[in-house]
Amino acid sequence: MRIKRHKKFLKDFRDTKLSDSQFEKFIAYIHALQTNTSLPPESKNHTLKGNYQDCEEFHLGGHMLIIYLKNEDEIILMRIGTHSQLF
Repeated sequence: MRIKRHKKFLKDFRDTKLSDSQFEKFIAYIHALQTNTSLPPESKNHTLKGNYQDCEEFHLGGHMLIIYLKNEDEIILMRIGTHSQLF
């Protein structure tokens, strides 16, 4: 499964400071999504409504989360940031 990054994600990522543990989770969770493995319960993965309809989000720890869209053959990383930054 291919991974794409939306232009908003790229801008968010450039301005985001992840701790080492958050970065490790980021890598592990993206790999799990790519291999169709379930994310661990601590990620709080769930489907969104409203402005990000059809998207899902998972948490990296603290208040940091990632919004993504999953299709049959690709994962599009849409946004990264805290809840207050994205909603």
